[in-house]
Amino acid sequence: MAVAAEALTETYYPQYLEAVPDLPLIEVVPETPRDELVRRRAAKFIGAVLTDHQVDFASIETAEDIQPIESLFDAIKLAAEGDATARKMIETNVRTDVIERTIKAGHIMKVDLMADEAGNIQQYGQTMESVQANSLLFAADSWQMRQRTEAEVINAFRIKDYYHSGQLEDYSFVVFSQAADNMSETEMTEAGFFIDTMSCAIQVTTAEGSKLSTESAFVAGTKKPGEIRHDTDTLVALAKRLGADFEGKSAAEILNTPLLIPNNLIPNGAVDLVKIYDECAGGTFFGEDKPQEDYLDYREKCKERELMLLPTVEDIVDELIAEVQDIKGRVHAAERLHKLSEKHMVQQAVGDPSINPKVFGPAAPNIIQARLALALGNYEEVAEQTNVAIKVAKSSSCPSGKTQLNDMNELGSNKKSSEAGKDKYGSLTFKCQKGHSNTRPRDRLIGNCKTCGISVKC
Repeated sequence: MAVAAEALTETYYPQYLEAVPDLPLIEVVPETPRDELVRRRAAKFIGAVLTDHQVDFASIETAEDIQPIESLFDAIKLAAEGDATARKMIETNVRTDVIERTIKAGHIMKVDLMADEAGNIQQYGQTMESVQANSLLFAADSWQMRQRTEAEVINAFRIKDYYHSGQLEDYSFVVFSQAADNMSETEMTEAGFFIDTMSCAIQVTTAEGSKLSTESAFVAGTKKPGEIRHDTDTLVALAKRLGADFEGKSAAEILNTPLLIPNNLIPNGAVDLVKIYDECAGGTFFGEDKPQEDYLDYREKCKERELMLLPTVEDIVDELIAEVQDIKGRVHAAERLHKLSEKHMVQQAVGDPSINPKVFGPAAPNIIQARLALALGNYEEVAEQTNVAIKVAKSSSCPSGKTQLNDMNELGSNKKSSEAGKDKYGSLTFKCQKGHSNTRPRDRLIGNCKTCGISVKC
């Protein structure tokens, strides 16, 4: 369904009534004719991943000089050999993790993406297909999380389709990702949801040429901890203002109902939708019962917050790369990132009162005691309480299942891939005659070294 934007424009951007005589349309993506084919493509992909426990990434057409990185595990190995692109991928993963682990509401962050010559969307060498396959295999062990993960996979295919059509130049692909509404609070906590805020991510993806970006604004689903959730009612009201109908939809169904919004209706990106969300919630600020601030100024504060965390991000990246010989597989790589991120952010929280100690679960009392000791100059007590907090902390970044897979499951039970680092042509990782490291896609040869360009053909 496509709906005229008069109501939104009259309320929030009256200047466009005169500037744009023929008002653009807001599309409810699942109701468009093209979406059925996209859903079929996504279903085929999901079926292949869940049946074979692997994806033949070599079957995905890529630009000749692009060698996709399939996982964080691969990126750590490549970064240890000096691959700058792989290091950037790790940095992005760590930056996202430390923010999502410590700031559950009241933050806006932006992640840059690229499209290669074949039109595949990548983030520092890792294709979106790879990201989604890893999510299906390692982060969706309950039916509730599987439902959400499959919706996210479909949305990734939708974004790729709209990018190929050129529509993301003028439109934003908008997704509303709420906390689960079909789990007990215990189940939610185990899956990584922070129940104090019942956070919702407003994700806005748009493009400029070959460059894409996803901006995520984290808003609360409760005004105060322990209060009744308002997020669903708020999103129903927000959707109505945009001309869409979320009435009666579950959180997973809303996640699977993205909107295509003209960029001139949200000229400031996600923060414009946060403003509408707050108005629909009755005057909150990022969904919480807090004094309102100027939204654009606050977005700049979010950027400053991330800059302040950059040294910590770099430290975590360095530690991950230093542990390359001890990291055994994809699940282990993700676990190490999470553990190192948790350790560093517990340390950060001791001196940073803007971080809610409750995000670290049972470590909260120790963090509070460490803060008190720091204020009194009792540094021995600070160290003691911080060390205890690191040991007992339980925190999470992006909610996921708790799947624990052995290396065989990580690499796939399919006999074709029983050996992770080899295929019918030999080793997937090799060096050119000048000593530069290369990693090629499975069952596919490459012609030239990605660093110096000399031939690596046999």
